[in-house]
Amino acid sequence: MSDQEAQPSATAPEPTVTVSTPPKTAEAEQPVRMPRSFEFAGAVIGERPLARWLVPVSDLVNRHFLVATVALWVVLVVSALLGWLWPAVVAYGLTAFIDYLASRELQRETLLMRRLGMPSHVRLLLRGILLLAVLARIEHPVAALAWAAMLLIVLLAQLVQVAGTAWLAAKQPPLIYRPEGQQPASTIAFARLYRQSSWMPKWLVTTDVVAAVLVGIAATLGLGWLIVLLIGIVFVAAIAAISAGYARRVRRLGSEESQARIAREVTDELDAFGPEAVVYMSADAGQSQYILNQWVPTIEKIHQRAFIMVREASHLKPIRPTTLPVVYAPSTRHCEELTRPSVKLAFYLANAGKNVHLLREARLKHVFLNHGDSDKSTSANPVARVYDEVWVAGEAAVERYEAAGIHMPRKQYAIVGRPQVESLRVGPLPAGSPFTVLYAPTFEGYYEESNYSSLERMGPQMIERILAQYPDVRVIFKPHPASGVQRPGMVEARVAIVDLLARHPGNHLYVGPESELTLYQCFDMADAMISDISSVVTDFLYTERPLVTTNPRRLSRELFFHTFPTQRASYIMERSLENFTAVMDDVVSGDSQRTQRLEIKRWVLGDHPNGPTATFVAEADRLTAEAVAHAASIRNEFRVKS
Repeated sequence: MSDQEAQPSATAPEPTVTVSTPPKTAEAEQPVRMPRSFEFAGAVIGERPLARWLVPVSDLVNRHFLVATVALWVVLVVSALLGWLWPAVVAYGLTAFIDYLASRELQRETLLMRRLGMPSHVRLLLRGILLLAVLARIEHPVAALAWAAMLLIVLLAQLVQVAGTAWLAAKQPPLIYRPEGQQPASTIAFARLYRQSSWMPKWLVTTDVVAAVLVGIAATLGLGWLIVLLIGIVFVAAIAAISAGYARRVRRLGSEESQARIAREVTDELDAFGPEAVVYMSADAGQSQYILNQWVPTIEKIHQRAFIMVREASHLKPIRPTTLPVVYAPSTRHCEELTRPSVKLAFYLANAGKNVHLLREARLKHVFLNHGDSDKSTSANPVARVYDEVWVAGEAAVERYEAAGIHMPRKQYAIVGRPQVESLRVGPLPAGSPFTVLYAPTFEGYYEESNYSSLERMGPQMIERILAQYPDVRVIFKPHPASGVQRPGMVEARVAIVDLLARHPGNHLYVGPESELTLYQCFDMADAMISDISSVVTDFLYTERPLVTTNPRRLSRELFFHTFPTQRASYIMERSLENFTAVMDDVVSGDSQRTQRLEIKRWVLGDHPNGPTATFVAEADRLTAEAVAHAASIRNEFRVKS
């Protein structure tokens, strides 16, 4: 979106722009980690869309899943006690249908039940036993016997799929993944089989419900044992045949011959490409959206051919379209297989535990890029010592490591700036448009010491005052995509701000996790930014426009600047908002910090006459040459392979 497209019209104020989903429902939720096979299937092929008439039903189920499920289970239990046949049959069918829709949409309550030992097949067994109790209560042994057989085969069919997926995932070779375009046949084959067990398949849900109705009819009409037996035999035989076919496909795809063939296809494709660098992606669920994607355009520009090695399936779907090959490698052995002889450099974007699986490759040069530069404690991690080099934005980062007691030789650092910001607008935006403030708070971190976020502590109050005291100011709200992973209050604060923006005119903009608008596009639309201790502040510093950094922990000014020295270029907003008016007045009309901000910029982002991208490319060339000499110096890798 360009600035022109984002500006309000010259006539009446436009409504607040939000994403398509209501802010208090799916949009405000965070992704939940799923088994890797499910996430892989979702990234590669997703799920066939629901029929149009089912979409509103599915939305209704997602909003009221718990209430509807509890009510239907109560009906089942009461029916079992009192012998109510058709209320039990109807409740059974509705429960199965609702359970399917909720599981298919990854409804959070179904995921919670899975973690608590109540996955879908256990829920199927329990409701089936309740219906069996009803048949026993009304003393219809033939129908009860038929239902027990049909319930057992449905349950076994689902267990075959669950077990088949687990077995296949353990056998899976590395797989090529293409962020856009046609996926390889082997990748699609695994995804299709994984998808079948992600939730109870449509055909099995339908069969389950139909079986319950048929048993109800048989019990009501008092059908003889011969007819009931024939129906049961046909039913059991059909499901058994379908399950056997699924088991054969799983066995064939997971066979040693298939594994070897697919692994050979992947390595042959890599060898034909001749990679000289690998970008290693391992982190918490789905973080490629903001960790990997920011580095992809820069890596594409280096002279060395590079590919992306993804360790967790949750990172696949968010990867932006790229010319870099992407390989999904969940197993430790895959790292060894994919580190082809031509590879010389390895780039790491986060300090993940799985990094050691590639760090063991002594002939490579290992480079830590991190996914941002800031005064956060995570930007000065002692783990950095394990890498051959740490590439940082500027001298401020080197001093940060030293100040934290992490002493490394100066030659272990390379100053490359922030190539991501090179295309940003620098200087004040053109006059004529409403003054725009971007509020981009960070997330709460995984440790309390790294919780620098203002979102929960002061965000709604601050935005409310901006809207009240500065009605002509336009607000863009872009919270960190991971906000709420640890603290539910973060989601509540986000929803509160979205509601505030919706109630005030001014073409305010909310950029949610699913928005296509990037952070850097938001930068180019903002006259000033309010944020927290994070790399967002460092990147916005490149624009030379006013920066406001929050102080949600109520640190003294002296301690704040001692702990976060790069923030001397920012206005500091206190948690109490006692200095709110003074700060905002200066930001909107004065900007007394501009001179100091320009001085800090070079210290934080370095001096790159040809731009940070050119510096990054040159450093990659230098280290590649060193990696060649380094590999040649190795006399014994202490490895013997059969």
